[in-house]
Amino acid sequence: MKWWEERFLLDAAKMEKLYWNCIREAASGYHLTPNEISVLLFLRRYAPESDTATEMVQQLGISKALVARSVDSLHQRGFVQGERDANDRRIVHLHLCGEGIAIAQRLHQNGCRVVEQLRRDVSEEELQQVHEIMQKMQRNLDEILNNMEGQV
Repeated sequence: MKWWEERFLLDAAKMEKLYWNCIREAASGYHLTPNEISVLLFLRRYAPESDTATEMVQQLGISKALVARSVDSLHQRGFVQGERDANDRRIVHLHLCGEGIAIAQRLHQNGCRVVEQLRRDVSEEELQQVHEIMQKMQRNLDEILNNMEGQV
């Protein structure tokens, strides 16, 4: 491994730690698990286009059991509500409700503050290059994870 590749992995881990610290700060007082936070942020970003537990499992890389447990917990606290699909009663569409809307917004805003600080002095052109590179790396990551699942 080249020095810059190792540095990239270390920096990515530091970025994730910074992001989650800021997100947890916004969630303080609600006793939310990281998976519950992920569900709230997912629904804030993707609902109603993608709003099922199955889509969360696929996009977040969290197991079905953890997504179900998180959704149940959030539902019990009145942060998330579900509605059965009119055409297929097996499908439940989820959406934020009550205080869940404000919590998800606060989580999102804290995440945005981190991103704003990280992108300081980075041009739009450079950001576009990073985006294109990260898309390629995301495809590779998805392939690696899919292969790992097939081996387990």
